[in-house]
Amino acid sequence: METTFDKNAQKFANLMISKIESISTDWKKPWFSRKLTSSTFLPQNITGRTYASGNAFLLLLLTEQKNFQTPVFLTFKQANEMNVSILKGSESFPVYYNMICAFHRETGEKISIEEYKELTEEEKKDYKIVANTKYYLVFNLDQTNYAEKFPSKWEVLKAKFTPAVEEPTEEERKMYSNPILDNMIKTKSWVCPIILKKSDKACYFPGLDKIEMPLKKQFVDGESFYSTQLHEMAHSTGISSRCARTDFKNRETEVYGREELVAEFSAALTGVILGITSGIREENAAYLKSWIKSIKEEPKFLMTVLSDSIKAVKFIATQLNVEFMEEAEEASKVATAA
Repeated sequence: METTFDKNAQKFANLMISKIESISTDWKKPWFSRKLTSSTFLPQNITGRTYASGNAFLLLLLTEQKNFQTPVFLTFKQANEMNVSILKGSESFPVYYNMICAFHRETGEKISIEEYKELTEEEKKDYKIVANTKYYLVFNLDQTNYAEKFPSKWEVLKAKFTPAVEEPTEEERKMYSNPILDNMIKTKSWVCPIILKKSDKACYFPGLDKIEMPLKKQFVDGESFYSTQLHEMAHSTGISSRCARTDFKNRETEVYGREELVAEFSAALTGVILGITSGIREENAAYLKSWIKSIKEEPKFLMTVLSDSIKAVKFIATQLNVEFMEEAEEASKVATAA
C-alpha cells in the first residue's frame, strides 16, 4: 500500500531524475540557471514567506523545469480565500515540514516541543521526541488566474523576479570574485585549512582534515573556482566532529557516490545563497547514471541525501556568517496556510 510519504517522495524523485538526466546530456550545465542564483530569486509563499532549505531546493528545480515566471506558490485554500482559480489540469507539488512533538514514555501523553523545552532535564527523561514528516500541496501562480485577477500586483511580482542582469562576458566570468569566500580564505576562517597551490585536482583529505585547491587562475572562470571550493568545503563538514555524515575510509562506490551527491547538492544550494552558479564536477559526471539508478530504485534515498545536504549547507552558512534559509514552517503557521 502506497503511503503519502511514498507518493510525495516519488514526486521529488521524478523531479530530481529529470534534472540529472538533463545534466547527463551536458554535464557542464549548472544545477541552477543564472536567473535562479540571483539574490532575489528565492521560492516564496504568496504571503511573502520564503520556503526553507530542502523545499527551496526542490521548488527552485520545479520553477526551472516548468519555466514558471516567478517562484511564488500558494495552497488551494489560499487561492480560494483570494478568489483565485487554479487552472484546469494543473498539478500540485508537495511541500514538506517536520512536525516534532514529545510523548510520555509510560502514559503516551503528547506535548508540543515548546512544552518539552520548558521541562527540567529530569522531567525530559520521561519523554521521547518523535518527528513526523507532513505535507501540504502548492501551486505556482502561473497555474492560476492570479495575473488576471490582480494585474498590478502581478506586474510588481514579475519585476521583482526578473533581475536586470545580463549574461556576463567571458572576461567578466574570468574575473568574477566572491567577497565572502575571498575573505574566508584571507582570514583563514574555515574550519580546516584551505591550501591553494598549483595542481591539477581539488581534494579534501579527511585524515589530515585539510582542503587542497588549484589556483584560481587555473580554472576556466571564477565561478568554477568558487563552486569547486564549496564542494570541497561540503566534504569537510562530513566528519564525525561536524555533521557526522560519512565514513571517508569506506571507498565503496555506492558510499563514495552518495557523498559526492551530497557535496554536489550542498555546493549548488550554497551557491544560490552566495549568488554563484554551480556546475557539476567533471569527475562526478561518471556518477550520474548511478545516482539516477539509486533514486529510481528507492525514492526515499533522495530525501536522505537532501537532508544531509541541508545540514551541510546550514553548517557552511553559519561559518560564513550568511543568512541560511531556516525552516520557518512552524506547524501552526503551516496548518493555517494550508
